[in-house]
Amino acid sequence: MATSIGIVKKYLDDIDFNYEMKDEDTIITGYSSDDNKIMIIIRLMENGEFIQLRTLKHLDELVEEASEEKRVALMKWMLNQNYTTKSGAWEYDPDDHDHHFSIGHVIEDSELTQTQFMRMMKIMTGTADLIPEMKSVLGIQSAAVDPVEAKRQELLAQLRALDDGAGI
Repeated sequence: MATSIGIVKKYLDDIDFNYEMKDEDTIITGYSSDDNKIMIIIRLMENGEFIQLRTLKHLDELVEEASEEKRVALMKWMLNQNYTTKSGAWEYDPDDHDHHFSIGHVIEDSELTQTQFMRMMKIMTGTADLIPEMKSVLGIQSAAVDPVEAKRQELLAQLRALDDGAGI
């Protein structure tokens, strides 16, 4: 059994998610969380027996403009995210600095369920929340300071100070 683009459209309609058909096998949609925006490409492949969800560049051209040292730091961050992520993977193309998150799912013996699709969409949209952390890795500071992050950094500094004084 395979999944059709009609099933994917129905699942998106059920959650009132705006989308645009690119071609008969591809849907483009977007998501924003605060000021962090991503584009998501949903593509059926292999006659509907494989679905791929993929984001476009999370940070636009900021990665290309970053120093080599900062790009290496971002790649390390992405590898660590891959290590701790159950579904999906961060991918990076050093030739054009394209970076994105991708989930692939095989659908050979049954149809794609709404629960499966919603789980993939939740993971994809959750990557928008990681944009401030990615900017931080690149050394780009946001105009707004997250109060929770500021408190966390303050507590970490206090712990470092205690640790430095512990050997005295």
